[in-house]
Amino acid sequence: MKKMVSWRRAFKAALVLLAFSILWGIIGGIIIFAGTLVGTTGILLTALSDPTNIGAYLGSMAVTIIICVIGGLISFLGTWASAFRIATNLAIEEMKKTMSVATTPPVATQAVGTSPTCPTCGTPLTYVQQYQRWYCPTCREYR
Repeated sequence: MKKMVSWRRAFKAALVLLAFSILWGIIGGIIIFAGTLVGTTGILLTALSDPTNIGAYLGSMAVTIIICVIGGLISFLGTWASAFRIATNLAIEEMKKTMSVATTPPVATQAVGTSPTCPTCGTPLTYVQQYQRWYCPTCREYR
């Protein structure tokens, strides 16, 4: 039976994602605010110096829109990147927890008299003194 991520760990990951989302929102908001400030300043300076220069108005508006789009993209992509990173780390941690610990038989083994056989595969078991347990080299499990 495969184990799933516990609710506690899932909610912890969700809270971390929420914190990163807020952080990316603040960073994007600062960029959007700066873009709006630059654009508004450009429009006001144009209105004061040459109110008939429509090109300067359009240029200021274009700069404002571009900077605001960049700020929004940073918020959006930063949140998604954080979600992928958190989910990947959580999956890797869970895989490490559920993977078999012993992939090769232990080195420090000794045979004890007549060794019992594995109830699963029938292979003779090896006694591991270090762990004081029987080990099946075929199943790669302690019995």
